[in-house]
Amino acid sequence: MAITIIAATVMAMVLAPPAAAVDTGIRVLVFTAVESEGDEHLSTDSAIEFIEMSGRRHGFTMETTDDSGRFTSAGLADYDVVVWLNNVGEVLNERQRDAFEDWYRAGGGFVGIHAAGYAEPEWTYFDELLGARPRGGERDKTSQRTITVNTEHPAASNMPTEWTEQEDQWYRFDRDPEANEGTTILATIPSANGDVAKPIVWCREFDGGRSWYTAMGHRAKSYEDGDYMKMLRGGIAWVAGSGRQPLVENEDSAPAWPYSLSFIAWVAAVAAGGGLAVRALNRRDTAAEA
Repeated sequence: MAITIIAATVMAMVLAPPAAAVDTGIRVLVFTAVESEGDEHLSTDSAIEFIEMSGRRHGFTMETTDDSGRFTSAGLADYDVVVWLNNVGEVLNERQRDAFEDWYRAGGGFVGIHAAGYAEPEWTYFDELLGARPRGGERDKTSQRTITVNTEHPAASNMPTEWTEQEDQWYRFDRDPEANEGTTILATIPSANGDVAKPIVWCREFDGGRSWYTAMGHRAKSYEDGDYMKMLRGGIAWVAGSGRQPLVENEDSAPAWPYSLSFIAWVAAVAAGGGLAVRALNRRDTAAEA
């Protein structure tokens, strides 16, 4: 009986409708398409889960798709920001590219995460949005680095100035993004010999819209890091424009159903563990009474 009560209580907490965070008015589309089967990045599923949950907690309206058909004038009109997450290869046709360019020039916000630097290699305008591309096959091994953050910029004002022991796969880029007019470097790491600061996060205002890119996000665990998600939320809010900022976290809000299988397993384990503890206490009380 005790196990049933505990399980029912925990599941009721899980299944209760989440309290809605106050809407910031920032509407975000997370785009995950890749050109070929097998190009999917290992971190993408975790990234989607945490980006959606974090966004909702901070008042963003979130939606995720791998459907390139959404890239039409009407389809993009519903969003302030499009996040390109670990996209690889050619994922849009010419008409879809034109629709995205028109949307961006009308004040849209572009966010690129990690392997999105490999997307659309023949699209010149996407080069402009990115600011720099990873050099194919040239990257440092996954390692820990200390990151220096430009907290004077509003996109990173909520970050620590030094972000220590961050583990990621560090790209080597084909050019210096700061050479692009209007670009601000938001975060750097030291080079291998320590004498050069290598950009890893930057943003830019140009051609009517705003762009923001981070080379970080190779590991699924990155998206569990509070500072990483804070950085990403700051980037999304900045490209959305109008000085809008993420809300203070609404602790009662929750990700949309369905919950992940790992989360369900955790709930079941908590319920079972609680039931065993109650059973042990009952046995102890019975023995004491005897």
